[in-house]
Amino acid sequence: MQRHKARNPSSRHMLDMAHRLSYLLAGGTDPLAFLRTILQDALALTNSGGGAVLLLERNLRLLRPLVHVGDVGIAETDIRTDAPPWSTAVWGGKATDAPSTAAPPPQREAPLVLPLLVRGDVIGVLTLHGGVQLPSPRRRFLEILVNLAAHTLHQETQARALAQQRAEAATLIDVGQDISASLNLDEVLQRVVRQAAQLMRAKVCSLMLTDVHHTILRLHATYGASQTYTQRPPLSIEESLVGDVVRRGEPLAVLDVREHPQYQFLEMARQEGLCSLLSVPLRMHTRVLGVLNVYTAERRRFPPAEVEFLSALAAQSAIAIEHARLYQAMLESQERLRQSERLAAMGSTAAALAHEIRSPLQTMKLLVYAMQQDCPPQSPLRMETEMLQQELDRLALLVEQCLEVARPRSPTFTVQKLHDIIEDAFLIISAEAQRRGIVLRKHWSPTLPALQIDGAQMQQVFLNILLNALQAMESGGAIDVSIEADDTTITTTVQDQGEGIPEAVLGHLFTPFLSTKPQGTGLGLAISHGIIEGHGGSIRVASQFGVGTSVTIVLPLSTPVL
Repeated sequence: MQRHKARNPSSRHMLDMAHRLSYLLAGGTDPLAFLRTILQDALALTNSGGGAVLLLERNLRLLRPLVHVGDVGIAETDIRTDAPPWSTAVWGGKATDAPSTAAPPPQREAPLVLPLLVRGDVIGVLTLHGGVQLPSPRRRFLEILVNLAAHTLHQETQARALAQQRAEAATLIDVGQDISASLNLDEVLQRVVRQAAQLMRAKVCSLMLTDVHHTILRLHATYGASQTYTQRPPLSIEESLVGDVVRRGEPLAVLDVREHPQYQFLEMARQEGLCSLLSVPLRMHTRVLGVLNVYTAERRRFPPAEVEFLSALAAQSAIAIEHARLYQAMLESQERLRQSERLAAMGSTAAALAHEIRSPLQTMKLLVYAMQQDCPPQSPLRMETEMLQQELDRLALLVEQCLEVARPRSPTFTVQKLHDIIEDAFLIISAEAQRRGIVLRKHWSPTLPALQIDGAQMQQVFLNILLNALQAMESGGAIDVSIEADDTTITTTVQDQGEGIPEAVLGHLFTPFLSTKPQGTGLGLAISHGIIEGHGGSIRVASQFGVGTSVTIVLPLSTPVL
């Protein structure tokens, strides 16, 4: 660029400058254009070849060029403030004439760096290159120009901050509407992480929720994450880094998780290229439901505005999550009510039919038995009567199961150890498991606490579940049974490697007479469900078609009130 030709202005010229600037200021001119005019007057005042106004990014310790005039060599370059002359002006608040390596020759010989101060804080600098030493009157006029520049820059930054706040508020409204557009919990969680990742320009975003006991954080949704990240185990709230966000209920920013001693997945972070972390609590009133985490691929200091923005998004997300949970609980409650009504109606019908069928069925069994006794052992009729006897026995079992569903027996509670009952169930099915090439594996501590249960009923439950697992595994494999206990409950999980349950069937497993097996009665799980409810517990089934099925039973350690 051509060197700016400046002249030494007289007092008359400085008065004209002041009049023009005051006129522009009163007229509400564009701040950037006004800064450029101030720069031009400063060049004329100092006979400088070029100048620039640079905005201070305090958290990054950078000066960012905003406007420039003439030859300055820094029009597109961010400048570190850690070394002179910039450190003297920015952190010392003093003007400096020290050499500048950022400016090209010949301006490098005599740069002038002037801090722009607002209420004692440096918000940027005005730098001039190739100027001359100023006599006192012009120096004072230059100070006036610098003060005007500081005032204008402050207005510009305030306007930008206000525009940013408006944009963020509009974004939060749009995001809130998007998140709240669904009452399906999984869909809500996925929308939250997608929006957070996009708004924060993050590499990975994850959402973790606390368990019912508020001791563990489980991963529920991710965006931009690999399979390695999604398969990581749950985190202890007491011992993990993001668990501190739950405990304190306050955001946490980490410059580089790969260097943080408390981060538990250092190798995974290195492999995935995860660097800076911002984690904020999902707060609902006084409760923290979980955490929302964003990871960047490069080192990034999150300014307070970004922390507040993500916290506001997390607050909206917590409300949407709670609403989705309440809606899901309402649907489940309605379904349980409908199922109870169906069971009550079916129970009355089944009980009446079972009583009517039981007497003629018993008569038929006696007659077939008498026929068997009259037939020689090798007689074809003997084989047919044996087959008939087996079918009658199956019908009798069906009648008894119908009666059990219709009028379940109240449990008789005694103190027993659940793993002893499961050990007995293993012994009963071990021969069948061996015949099918299935390995039975147990995962529990022998020091598990005892609890109040009806041993016979619980054995019926576990035999039913284990036999279902055996029948679902045509090609062998393994059945894993694990038991865990905490202060109030004991949880048993039976995991098979079978074909899984179709999604259309999964939601109706406890409905009587619904069976996926050709010879099944469809009453086993309905009876098991009633027994577990009679013990004050819960049973749930999760299945992935082609992978396997898991049945989880949660029982209270104390005797339920019936």
